[in-house]
Amino acid sequence: MNYVDFKIPKTLAEARAILTELGGQAMPVAGSTLHVFLRDESPKVGVDISRLGLGQITDAGDHYAIGATTTVADLHAFSAPDWVLDRVAEAFVTQPIRNIATIGGSVVRVFPWSDWPIPLLALDAEFVITGEEERVMPAKDFFARQPFHHLQPGDILSSVRVPKKRSNEGFGYYKERRTTTDFSRCTVAAWVSIEEGTLADARIAIGAAVPMPIRMAAVEAALKGAKPTAAAIETAVQGGLEGVRWKGLHGISDDYAQHLTVVRMVDALQIACDEATAQLTNETGEQA
Repeated sequence: MNYVDFKIPKTLAEARAILTELGGQAMPVAGSTLHVFLRDESPKVGVDISRLGLGQITDAGDHYAIGATTTVADLHAFSAPDWVLDRVAEAFVTQPIRNIATIGGSVVRVFPWSDWPIPLLALDAEFVITGEEERVMPAKDFFARQPFHHLQPGDILSSVRVPKKRSNEGFGYYKERRTTTDFSRCTVAAWVSIEEGTLADARIAIGAAVPMPIRMAAVEAALKGAKPTAAAIETAVQGGLEGVRWKGLHGISDDYAQHLTVVRMVDALQIACDEATAQLTNETGEQA
């Protein structure tokens, strides 16, 4: 990036006014850990949004509202019985990067190996965009294309809403990498709900082994109404792969990327099912 000036607004309104005035010349910045991967060398004015009060995690009843400049370290440190993003944060690069990388910056521009779109797709998160009017976008729409294209001049991604995990729900997450600082070879996140001993609903998302993060709709459909058993999970995963474009990263073949992701989809779904079943068992004292 080629920064020629910096602006440091103190309020959301001031930041929006600067971004509106500068248009395409402006670049919102907070942690800036992904800017090294951006190839735009045109002159840019950095607009620091780290002082706008968007760095909190708020309990909002049925969901957590995560301010866009909340760091990955804060996501890791936060603790609640229905909170799962600490598991994702723990696998996010190294502590120095977790200390400065923000949730907003990690989702506004998405790379094939990006971590955060996958769990946010699986959890059916919502993204709040503050502009002339506030807009709320579900994850499946937000990640349907490069998210920064949703932002008009003056718009700011202000928060992410993550539904709380209920007692009949489970979450599973896997990220495959060779070293702590390495890019992911395969990232998988799964969410399930169990009612009366069967899977009432399921969401599973994958990344790194495909060109961009996606939901596995055919797998999800096959799981609904099934028993949360290893055999049912394996059958649903193997039968839901048609049409997926596999793309290996960093020295692994497309075929191996598919194989690795299939294995980890089964693993993540089993973890999610086991978690939901265990919680129901603890709650009722009987097998779910």
